[in-house]
Amino acid sequence: MQRNTYIGIAVILVIFIGIVLYAATRPVPAKAPGATVALPGNHYVEHAPYYDIAANYATSTPLAAAENTVAVAEMKRFVADTIAQFKSDGNFATLTPQDAAKIGLGAGRKETLNIVYLTASSSHTVSYIFTVYEDTLGAHGNTFFKTFTFDTTSGAALTLADLFAPGADYLGTLSSLARAKLPAITGQGADAAFITPDTTPDDKNFANFFFDNQNLVILFPPYAVAPYAAGPQTLRIPTSELANILKPEYR
Repeated sequence: MQRNTYIGIAVILVIFIGIVLYAATRPVPAKAPGATVALPGNHYVEHAPYYDIAANYATSTPLAAAENTVAVAEMKRFVADTIAQFKSDGNFATLTPQDAAKIGLGAGRKETLNIVYLTASSSHTVSYIFTVYEDTLGAHGNTFFKTFTFDTTSGAALTLADLFAPGADYLGTLSSLARAKLPAITGQGADAAFITPDTTPDDKNFANFFFDNQNLVILFPPYAVAPYAAGPQTLRIPTSELANILKPEYR
């Protein structure tokens, strides 16, 4: 038995040393550069041996000319940066065929990045809602959101704080409303252990928002307020429930 134990330990050590050597010799991804990806037209597609990328993005908005230029540039910068980060994280530029084989790439297996967007508008805002899906050949792909909301009168990009009257406890209100409404939205598997951490009164938890006339809509990616299998969640808060803290133009 003692001999078998020693053999088992030796095997584990060999495997561990192999992992360490592989980690030491595999090229380390460099930090993603700035927005170095050129985005022609309103669609970007790239097919490479180890990845596929497809991205859609807006090239015009209903804002005035100067504000439109700024808004489009901001959204395209986000798309370009996301593409650059995806490429850097995958280390595709220096990946050798041997490295690719070790991590399961090749023979038709690729990592993928897809970026799509929708628009939403209200009487005083227009929003661009980007959904980003990455499949890096893990257990499952990952989805996240990025929204851009603009005031159609001033052309200004709006943060969450910009929607509310000065001094209003908007984060506390959103936190309370989210915790009250999300169990019914997430369904039978609703779990406070998921909902509570990502609905604390923190701007980052409610950063992806837009108006659809009657509601302030907040998007949560998978894992944020429910298990992955439940998918992304959409919280709609009627503006009537926020009337006492919203600025008049956004009520």
